Amino acid sequence: MPGNTFTTLDAVLTGKKINSAIKQGGYSIRELQEMLGLSCPQPIYRWIRGRTLPSIDNLYMLSRILGVHMEDLLVPSGNGKRPG
Repeated sequence: MPGNTFTTLDAVLTGKKINSAIKQGGYSIRELQEMLGLSCPQPIYRWIRGRTLPSIDNLYMLSRILGVHMEDLLVPSGNGKRPG
């Protein structure tokens, strides 16, 4: 479909935004790990470093814990164009 644009997410900027929200909320990584039911803190570190994005389930829980909308934790990439 010509003219359609698709937004992708910037993992690095999203990670920075998640990290900022965690700090503003006053939570430690260990506390979030326990609240999210994760067996280790590594996924959270990967999110805040922009290596991966949280799953929808984890993003939803993170937004509830931090008291923000899910969309407010996400940063779209700059190009916004459909690949290919």
